[in-house]
Amino acid sequence: MKIIVDSKEAINKLVSSMVKKLVSEKPDACLAFTAGRSLEGVFAELASDETADLSGCEVFNVCEYIGADESLSCAHQLNEELYSKKGITKLHNPPEENPESYDDEIAAHSGLDLVVLGIGLNGHIGFNEPATLYDTHTHVQQLTDSTKRMKADHFGGVENVPDMGVTMGLKTICSAKNVILVAFGEEKAEIIHKLVYGKTTTCVPAAMLQMHMNMTLCLDKEAASKLD
Repeated sequence: MKIIVDSKEAINKLVSSMVKKLVSEKPDACLAFTAGRSLEGVFAELASDETADLSGCEVFNVCEYIGADESLSCAHQLNEELYSKKGITKLHNPPEENPESYDDEIAAHSGLDLVVLGIGLNGHIGFNEPATLYDTHTHVQQLTDSTKRMKADHFGGVENVPDMGVTMGLKTICSAKNVILVAFGEEKAEIIHKLVYGKTTTCVPAAMLQMHMNMTLCLDKEAASKLD
């Protein structure tokens, strides 16, 4: 695992440049992104960079809510922040019915070249909540109270957050050739410590990324404050 610590602004620029570099080398790369606040700055950097051409990429959304209004969906947020601004049209969203077919779809495109993720306070990546097994493929997942509290502002109250989502599984994510995880703020410091130093147990789903050969952890100083 490679760990990079810098200012939030510098991390956003760095991750944007990493995506751009990969795509410049492979214009039809298969990419995957999560929606949420952690990657908003990365998307803004990519969107404003006229030299970053993502139009040839196949892009797979990591997760989606079940039963959310379209305007509050992960797909809508990603489209508003990145896809529509970069001419990305080869889009894929995890299906609620027969979700494991998403893995077949990914495999048909020769696998994911890069996944870019945030992390939840309970260690979830995508919607892989604690107790998710490592060998899971894309699946329907009940959202924990912790995750629903994190999403409360987006939905105008925790009572409005959907109970269920569909997500790439841990095995799906860890099968990608490259993984970048971005975390900002002191509130993420404890879970980042567990990700880096903790045992690879199902209690912290993101800790499974310790085993990935091409994993880059990109943090601001606050999120890295509990690392040695």
